[in-house]
Amino acid sequence: MKPNYFYKIPQKYKNYKIQKIDSGASKRLFYRLSNDSKSVIFVDSSDQKNDYINLIGIYNYLSKINISIPIIYENDDKNCVLIIEDFGNLRFDKIINNYSLKKLLSSAVETLIILRNEFIFDKSKNLLSYNYNTLLSEISEFTDYFYPYTCNKKIPDDLALEFYECWKNNFDLLKFNFNNFVHKDFNLNNLMFLPSRKKHLKCGILDFQSAFWGEDSWDLFSLLEDSRIFFDEQYNDYFINFFYNATNQEISLNDFKNKYYLLNCSRQTRLLGRWVKLSKSLNQDFYLKFIETTKKRLHNGLLKLNNDDLKLIYKKLIPEFF
Repeated sequence: MKPNYFYKIPQKYKNYKIQKIDSGASKRLFYRLSNDSKSVIFVDSSDQKNDYINLIGIYNYLSKINISIPIIYENDDKNCVLIIEDFGNLRFDKIINNYSLKKLLSSAVETLIILRNEFIFDKSKNLLSYNYNTLLSEISEFTDYFYPYTCNKKIPDDLALEFYECWKNNFDLLKFNFNNFVHKDFNLNNLMFLPSRKKHLKCGILDFQSAFWGEDSWDLFSLLEDSRIFFDEQYNDYFINFFYNATNQEISLNDFKNKYYLLNCSRQTRLLGRWVKLSKSLNQDFYLKFIETTKKRLHNGLLKLNNDDLKLIYKKLIPEFF
């Protein structure tokens, strides 16, 4: 008996060899369909209809920009399935030790610069806008999951209140400009190396269905401060300055860095809780192995930010930090 997904595959691909691709925490299913001369990716989003709709919409925007995203060859709106271009197996996080780190990061950062300069803010584009309430819901994963996991108890109400007030006060100090395209998960595991292409086009981008309007530093720290793999940070300052100088910023470099590090710290904070949450909800303990890298990224970000208020609250929450 054929599996259910088989009947959603277009007829001309049914004789292709089918290989399942690991989808991690995603509820979407991915398969490589191949014969002797061609290979494509079959994406089944039947359990994630919103992701399917969002990806199609954002694809229509991104396909007009000179970057590398998988071409959509066929789409079936009824079944929420796609046939897309196969970018191969050279995922950045899998090859980072076999290729020049600086060259990999260069192609990715150059892509971000093009996105920043060419993807113009337009309210008619159906993207959500980041705001403090979004940040609050994200960092709440730390108090809801990570603190109980490490301390074996619920976070005290007064400590939780101090934590949220500290974040609100620091958020309000910076004049954020949430009107730039943000991929959201511009991490090494969503980037593919395409060696036959030139310059920034060597960086293939996957999984952009969760994009939103936000600060343009977001994807930069998602890349340079990847929470799943701790690589050498020797190029971080270079790429921060490179991105800043190439994107005609209207704020000082110091202000840009403050926004970068504050939002990066909020993301790392959220991810500490997310790893615990995923390990429990999916019964997959391997997510817990990302905690140490995430803690390092958060610790380094707090040091770079040099914010005494945040340092004090995190000293209470994670005493070994300081």
